[in-house]
Amino acid sequence: MQNSCGVLGNLVQKDKYGVKVYEADLNETESRKLGKERGRYITLNTSEIIHTSITARKFVSKILAEKICSFLLEKELILVVGLGNAFLVADNLGSLVIKDLLITHDMPSIARRDLADVSALITGVSGINGFPTSDLVKSVVNLLSPTQVIVIDTFVAHDSSRLGTSFQISNTGISAGAGLGRKSQSLNSAFLRVPVLSIGVPLMMNACDFGAEENFVITPKEIDILARNCAKILSRALNLSLYGKKYFDYV
Repeated sequence: MQNSCGVLGNLVQKDKYGVKVYEADLNETESRKLGKERGRYITLNTSEIIHTSITARKFVSKILAEKICSFLLEKELILVVGLGNAFLVADNLGSLVIKDLLITHDMPSIARRDLADVSALITGVSGINGFPTSDLVKSVVNLLSPTQVIVIDTFVAHDSSRLGTSFQISNTGISAGAGLGRKSQSLNSAFLRVPVLSIGVPLMMNACDFGAEENFVITPKEIDILARNCAKILSRALNLSLYGKKYFDYV
């Protein structure tokens, strides 16, 4: 299932702006062989033009929204969780996405009308707030009892060409810090007792991939631009997938 491009799955769609969509649905045998969780994966790769063209970013958002919709279940109450360190540019994707997300959970019913019920949480990191991320998310899930959780995080790339140009979606959950070798409780459906959709973008690399003996993070010099543009693409895609055309009535 790992193709010649190093992307999991088979190529199922090619489009303008360098868009290539790969999909995989791993069974138990494939899961063990590849060392990945059993479940469904979608990877959308695009070109660097998304960082210079608003039109390209809107197009990628539309494709992403279609893919996200294929994972969404009932929209009775969706909890969107932004992982990462909001004070670190390379790790603030989750907080940037939520900043531009339409949150409706606290709206009066007359104002929300038939919009999806969406709430959000920016977790921060345990080094700042003292809480293990998994415990914090589970506590909020227990409080709200959402029908689905969407988790957003910065990923670590093993190929520099995918930095800021690859969007990855799966229903297998996510482990905060796993890309940097940190062990943590996976935020998956088994742990949270609710379906989980994870979305991420590779915005950093591990120095070990370049032969370094020490484990530290490398980011592109234009990381602030990459993070901001990818967050805009993801927040628009989520707004479109959660609210459809009604989203444009609020922007």
